[in-house]
Amino acid sequence: MKPAARPQDPPQPPGLDLWASRRQTFQVSVDSAEVTRLLARRLTMAPHPEWTLPEEPTWTEDPFEDRNWCFQYHSLRWLEPLRRAAVKRNSAALEMWLYYMQDWTAKNPRGNAASDWAWVDMADGLRAQQLCLAAPLVWRRATEHLPWIEATIRDHAEHLADPHHMGNANHALHQQESLFLCGRVLKEEKYWQLASRRMSALLREQYDEQGMNAEGAPAYHHNNFLWWEKALRRFDVEQLPRPDGSERHLHAPEEIAHATRPDGTLVSIGDTDVLRPHKIDSPFTDYVTTDGEEGTPPDQSVAVYDAGYVFARSGWGDEQRRYAEQTYYTLRFGPARRVHGHPDGTSLTYSARGVNWVVDPGKYQYGKSIPRHHFVSRAGHSVLTIEGRKAFRDAFTDLSRQVVGERHHDFLLEDLSVDRVDLTRRVIYSTQGEYLVVIDRARASRRITGVQRWQLGADVEVTLDDHRADLSAHGESAALWFDPDALDLSSVRAQDDPFDGYVSVGWKKLAPATAVLARRSGSSLRYVTILGAGHGAPVEVTLRADDGSETLALEVRTGRGAELVSITSEGVEITDIDSAR
Repeated sequence: MKPAARPQDPPQPPGLDLWASRRQTFQVSVDSAEVTRLLARRLTMAPHPEWTLPEEPTWTEDPFEDRNWCFQYHSLRWLEPLRRAAVKRNSAALEMWLYYMQDWTAKNPRGNAASDWAWVDMADGLRAQQLCLAAPLVWRRATEHLPWIEATIRDHAEHLADPHHMGNANHALHQQESLFLCGRVLKEEKYWQLASRRMSALLREQYDEQGMNAEGAPAYHHNNFLWWEKALRRFDVEQLPRPDGSERHLHAPEEIAHATRPDGTLVSIGDTDVLRPHKIDSPFTDYVTTDGEEGTPPDQSVAVYDAGYVFARSGWGDEQRRYAEQTYYTLRFGPARRVHGHPDGTSLTYSARGVNWVVDPGKYQYGKSIPRHHFVSRAGHSVLTIEGRKAFRDAFTDLSRQVVGERHHDFLLEDLSVDRVDLTRRVIYSTQGEYLVVIDRARASRRITGVQRWQLGADVEVTLDDHRADLSAHGESAALWFDPDALDLSSVRAQDDPFDGYVSVGWKKLAPATAVLARRSGSSLRYVTILGAGHGAPVEVTLRADDGSETLALEVRTGRGAELVSITSEGVEITDIDSAR
């Protein structure tokens, strides 16, 4: 239903559907403090520091030498608080919005822009949304500028419709959402129909049938769900059918719950720093962000996603043991190259007793820097690397076996990351002892040196002793036990040259975090490692049998009991041991 026109309203512009613009305006609240700062020309675009806007910008400004800042600057979404305030009849906000938007338009025409950032993908779409939502404001409060805003929206629509300007993944999503909005506001069916077709293709490209997003990082699985929800809502308010494939993204909240650690934060895989998925409206995410006080958990405690993820936990919590006290681990496989993923095939994380013992290093920033290079390298993750050998950019890790039983889990990964080196990782999890047995193998025709890395969380302290690393944090204990074959065991923490021993905890924020490194040399390498948290007692491991090839027997005590773990190439058997020693 269209709002009633007011007597003082100017005539409706024939080329714009202002009612569509109003329907598409989802947020109207005004941040008065932010408006005050902007009117004083104090601009803050998180996560960057405050900066003083020039009275006459050149639009080549780059005060922090940061690509993300430049991207945000040219998206002009920082003008949104002014637009909302202007709708509430703040004349100063309207004047400033018009000034900077029109100044940008004049100095950055397509094909001859002042900055290379002016028309980059996604920034173009976010800016187009600003223009579309501002059309009713200009109509009522600055009628003389209607020809300018209509022409500028059309210019953006033409640009977004050109397939040569399409970005990838979430950048493409923002562009097509904006093209749809332009089409509805301009009353141009060709634009919104094109956007709908492209969004259908994008949904099938970005979400598989399990609801897994293709970007390679739980933070972006989270962000994409919220972004798609907003984009699909635009179809709903226009009473148009959602694009084909939109049902796939509805499975995403369950996957995001599986990707959430017992402490309520997303596991730091790929470009993921500290983030809680509390903004998603789902009983699954409600459960994992409220320590089980609200919502409902997924039905399964183990989820294997074909896109390359194993998420597993001891349980979802009950009256005897809260959700936050559960044990949790993840395992990565599949392709190394993803939009926001890292080359982390075979990488593990492990959380238990309220501590994130083994973590992925996180994002830190985009662009080039020494920390960023380390965090996105294979060597920065908890994997086995080969000294002097580079991993393939298009490496693939195959999950060749998966067993999820009542007493244990058993996963075998074939890692095709390094030329002329056969790499495998076998991960066995005891459901009663809640520890991991990790068996890494590397075979080559020549002598090689393998480095098995364990990137620990920032809160974890380490004591090394022969073939064991004792871990402690917040009054809890855990251990990394290594088989006693010839081994050079070391650790690194807060080392700047070469950079190592840090994890990312936010945009350009580092925290010292120890990495434990286990080196072995030879043409055929094998590592047997136990990772577990003690339950009122330290973790103790005894090697009971080892023929050096396929047969292995280990006694493991964690305070939850004592178990004999018998491992062959065919399978695993775990049995209880009498607690008497």
